[in-house]
Amino acid sequence: MQQMDLEGILDLSEWEKLQDAIAIETQLAIILVDYRGKPVSTHNQIQPFCQLVRQHSKLSKYCEKCDARGALEAVRKGTPFIYRCHFDIVDIAIPIMVEGHYMGAIMAGEVQMEENQDQLEQVLNADDQELIQWFKKEHQKAYEQLPKLSFQDMDKAAYMIGQLSKYILTEIVKKGYSVQKHEGNSIQISSKEFQPTNSATLELVSEEQEKINLSYQAKNSQLQPAIDAMYDSNRTVDLQYLAELTNLSPNYLSRLIKEEFGEPFTQVYNKLKVRRAKQQLRDTNKTINEISDDLGYVDASYFVRTFKKYVGTTPLNFRKSA
Repeated sequence: MQQMDLEGILDLSEWEKLQDAIAIETQLAIILVDYRGKPVSTHNQIQPFCQLVRQHSKLSKYCEKCDARGALEAVRKGTPFIYRCHFDIVDIAIPIMVEGHYMGAIMAGEVQMEENQDQLEQVLNADDQELIQWFKKEHQKAYEQLPKLSFQDMDKAAYMIGQLSKYILTEIVKKGYSVQKHEGNSIQISSKEFQPTNSATLELVSEEQEKINLSYQAKNSQLQPAIDAMYDSNRTVDLQYLAELTNLSPNYLSRLIKEEFGEPFTQVYNKLKVRRAKQQLRDTNKTINEISDDLGYVDASYFVRTFKKYVGTTPLNFRKSA
């Protein structure tokens, strides 16, 4: 299925009227992002404290990481994901999925919970806690003005925002796109029944997110060191190296990776390397041989064959059309 562009599908003026109405009703700041994490709509009802944070050169990068990780979890779970950011502020990510493809997400939040907020997962522990605490103290009045909601209010808000995602599906159908139907005539989009495929999960870990050093968060914590190494674009790895890194046997590690992604290590890692190759082909003037060497291929012709297998064209033709 060809990647659809939300910006080309939606009438943004109509979309933003709906988005603004729900933002006012729910007291949540809301923004629509595409599959790359790029904002598609304006940011409605943004809270003064969060606006100050996003204007800060370093702290805004933490916000981008939180948004991306929240969306990643929502895709993996196939449901709205409520979480805490690095400032202990509550946000929610609602993925937009069509035929198992991640199209984007509706991000909402910038609130505090009335109680039991610490039960929610904090998706990012920022490394500069001194800056976080200083900034919070410096803007304490704005921080204390964040809306406070109950969990029941958040559930209602998630439902209302979910209706926005259905509006997107309606627009897709109007524009003549083919949308696969499930269970008779119902169209499935981001429901609890949806189990994201490995390809959908990998699609989310896009070039934009790699630029902010986002890594996949493993369901099995034993795998995290191995997966972090796999996502590290500055090194090439093999199963033996990852086994030593995790203190697991290669066979057992291989089985855990397949359980995590639904595919063998070789396929998962090849897809990541092909994604890095695409990025280098677009953004650099490196030769095919240089890119092949960077990615750890012994032979450039094998790199070309692998690239064509996953992308459907050669690296050279991809560069010409990029």
